[in-house]
Amino acid sequence: MTANSAGMTELELDPLLLTTLATLQRHDVQFVLVGDVAEAIYNRGGFVSGIAIVPASYGRNVERLIAALQGLDGELGIAGTPANDAVDWRRTDLRDLAPCSFMTSGADVDVNFEPAGTRGYQDLFDDASQIELAPGITPLVASPEDLERVGRGTAPAIPYAQPPAALPPEGQWPEQQIRARRTSRTTGY
Repeated sequence: MTANSAGMTELELDPLLLTTLATLQRHDVQFVLVGDVAEAIYNRGGFVSGIAIVPASYGRNVERLIAALQGLDGELGIAGTPANDAVDWRRTDLRDLAPCSFMTSGADVDVNFEPAGTRGYQDLFDDASQIELAPGITPLVASPEDLERVGRGTAPAIPYAQPPAALPPEGQWPEQQIRARRTSRTTGY
């Protein structure tokens, strides 16, 4: 589906929004567009201050999202205000930080892997439509029904990432415990 075929000829997105979306696509990030931009697409206009995405949560996609945000000079924060916590998001699993917001050289990007009222990317993907917003920029956009569902189920926005929970003490990682059990079974110790 294209913006014009959906009757959205009057929808003109800020070039920074388009640059941000193009960067996400160039890095092959799988995501569904939600929030203000998705609403504006279906309402044929409206105020759009940033983009909100629900990315696929598998590891390689999260790595691509991090690379795209780095390419956009991303910094945790929103609307020109950096996050207070000194979290190095480049070395942290974004799935542990989300929901979170990034200020970028393009538009602000809100990231939420599982918005309230959904089961995440796959749940929204099923009814999403690929819509061409500009030549070569064709994100998946959540369906109007899913946008309504997200809107009903969403708690107040969380403007900054919360630091991840404390890591377990050394030697307490599940993988280490499993390896220790395997070793004791094979060696008898």
